[in-house]
Amino acid sequence: MRQGESAPDAVLPTHGIVTATPVEAPLLTRREALARERAAQAASTAIPAPEAPVGSVDQPATASAVETEATPASAADTAPIASVTDEAAGTQAEAIPPRPTADPGTVAALSPAVTAEKKKPRSRVRTAQIVGQAVVITALVAGTGAFVGLSTPVDLTVDGEGSSTRTFGSTVADVLAAEGIEIERGDEVSPALDADLTRGMDISVSTSKDVELSVDGIASQETTTAHTVGQALADMGIDARGAEVSMDLEARLADGAATALSVVTPKTVTVRADGETIPVEATAASVSEVLAHAGVEVADTDFVTAPLGAPVVSGQNIDVMRTETTTEEVEETIEHEVEKKETDRLLEGETKVETKGEDGKRTVVYEVGTLDGDEITRVEKSEEILQKPKKEVVLVGTGDPEDPDSYEVPADDGSTMTTEQIKEMLGGPGSPWYKIVKCESEFNPKAVNRQNNKYFGLFQFGIPTWQGVGGSGNPADASPQEQFERAKVLQERYGWSQWECAGMVGVG
Repeated sequence: MRQGESAPDAVLPTHGIVTATPVEAPLLTRREALARERAAQAASTAIPAPEAPVGSVDQPATASAVETEATPASAADTAPIASVTDEAAGTQAEAIPPRPTADPGTVAALSPAVTAEKKKPRSRVRTAQIVGQAVVITALVAGTGAFVGLSTPVDLTVDGEGSSTRTFGSTVADVLAAEGIEIERGDEVSPALDADLTRGMDISVSTSKDVELSVDGIASQETTTAHTVGQALADMGIDARGAEVSMDLEARLADGAATALSVVTPKTVTVRADGETIPVEATAASVSEVLAHAGVEVADTDFVTAPLGAPVVSGQNIDVMRTETTTEEVEETIEHEVEKKETDRLLEGETKVETKGEDGKRTVVYEVGTLDGDEITRVEKSEEILQKPKKEVVLVGTGDPEDPDSYEVPADDGSTMTTEQIKEMLGGPGSPWYKIVKCESEFNPKAVNRQNNKYFGLFQFGIPTWQGVGGSGNPADASPQEQFERAKVLQERYGWSQWECAGMVGVG
């Protein structure tokens, strides 16, 4: 039948096979085709075959009537009715050749006995049902054929997961829109979104995914279109061989929330501690992890060349230096002070020790800090004075060398004894007489106090005092032996207080 012609009424042959003239098949979407198929199934269920009245004798049974009754409703539904061909103007149905008619004798033999009662005719009702079903099924088959014929099959892969689909669209973007796939910034689509579709085209979509990456303790925010953890690391240039990865390399990356991914690469690090050098090969991310692999414990007081939480790199050296604090008790010398006094009893530029100083002694407790055995700190914690130091007094001469009366006469001038002999006579350095004479006259028996010219000799006698102990004349004119003897008499009478130097040298 050509487009525009009306379809003739269907004719029910006497052998029970329905033929239909070709009808125009409308172009249907897949959804419309499914809807019509369901409607046809509902229609076939809603129109039951009419039952023949029992005992009717109004009309005798004929072979034609028997044949009509012998054809059950299921036979009409399931028998092939039309084949579908695809023409340029559309899809049309061609009538299927009729089945061979059954032998009348066979039909009569199989038919039930006919009573004298007249049966009501039902062949027209059955015929109308069959014709209606044939028309609907033909339309559905034609619509499905149109969907298959006019749609384009494509293969779609999204993040490595593939599927096949058909579309009426014309571009890659149409396919993705029909599948509900939204393309966002950073996604990769191949071919391009505006590419024209071809039958069997492969369309690939790789969505952009966020990764919170940590490599050897160094964190970064990354974006990748890789599908798996292993692919992502490879795209980022990270060699995962031998590394500790927080996720399986074959695990798929999530599209949406950022994926937290930690990678610790293998490293070779050298640890030096306690006099040993320890090579470490491990997937350690921090200094503390390397030390743990090396079996080196670190106390809070120890010093490490890198912070314990710092990341490490292959080839790095880590030194651990032990610190120790100890106490130490030592005996030390306390240096004496030196006081200088000017005097005209000496020539200018000359010096003479008037009072000899002595160093003191003390016991000190120190807190000593060491680093790998080398002392780095020493703090005094306490002390005990064992002997106080004695200040030394030094006379500095100011006498005029042009005026002999302004300075002392040399110790050996006019003396009957040498200076060493005088020292020996006085009893040596430990004797109180030795100390007093050294302070008073520096062992000079002719010494004269030039400040007032009132004291003379080894013991600096005043004339009245000298005479009071039996001396005569000037004490400086007497021998050293006589001066010593008169001094002893004076000391026995009045004690050491007669000499000012006695208190200065600790005598008395």
